[in-house]
Amino acid sequence: MIVIVKNILGILTDPKNTRMFLLGGMAVLFFLLMRQCNETANAKGEVTRIQNNLAAANDTIRNYVDENGNSVGEIKGLSLTIDELKDSLEIERNKPPITIVKTKTKIVEKIVEIPVISKDTVITQGDKQFNSVVSFSSDSSWSKSSRSLSVSLPYTMLDSLTFGSAKIDLVQDIWLDATLSQDQDTKEIFIKLTSDYPGTTFNSTQGIMVDTKSDAFKSLQMQNRKPFGLGVNLGVGVTGNGQIGPYVGIGVSWSPKLLQW
Repeated sequence: MIVIVKNILGILTDPKNTRMFLLGGMAVLFFLLMRQCNETANAKGEVTRIQNNLAAANDTIRNYVDENGNSVGEIKGLSLTIDELKDSLEIERNKPPITIVKTKTKIVEKIVEIPVISKDTVITQGDKQFNSVVSFSSDSSWSKSSRSLSVSLPYTMLDSLTFGSAKIDLVQDIWLDATLSQDQDTKEIFIKLTSDYPGTTFNSTQGIMVDTKSDAFKSLQMQNRKPFGLGVNLGVGVTGNGQIGPYVGIGVSWSPKLLQW
């Protein structure tokens, strides 16, 4: 027993090993310090996230027209964890979502100065026959949106004016841009909706940015990580002549998922 203790003390007091033990101790302390700082930052971030979500829940959408004539709607968004979204979100295996945006819009248009054409032609609707039709069409395009409208209304004039059923063809190609951004200082999330289609009003919208610091998100990321890798290695080990010292090289590394964060 005494011999074993002497051997251990000899290893610990050997000048060759002292530096290695010192470096190892410093590495452990640095790891613990970084982990504690990370946990403190996460706690502060969680408080900020909850406060921002409360402000976003009470926010209302603001509609205006920007300098380019586009209809714009802005509102604050939410930052939620995957656990908070699990009842309303389907998560593709190993591919956690980053953002979610849902919108509701209302379009009110006024179409003016359209030439109306009347021509004689026979149109049959069911058991009724009409000998004339009134028609008009309007094709408009903007920077990224377009609209095509055509209307035809059959009628007949005998003792009185009788109209048939109108035929309306409306084709709308509406461009909508939805962006989700986060203020790096306050961590607030903002949703901005933009459309060049005239008369667009954004009634409501909901934007969600998934919290990438949550445990559930990190768990999904962990599933994609591999324990083996090829790259540049830096560390302390036994050299070819049996000496212990630092080394730099290229090789295969192994890191269990339990030790990854």
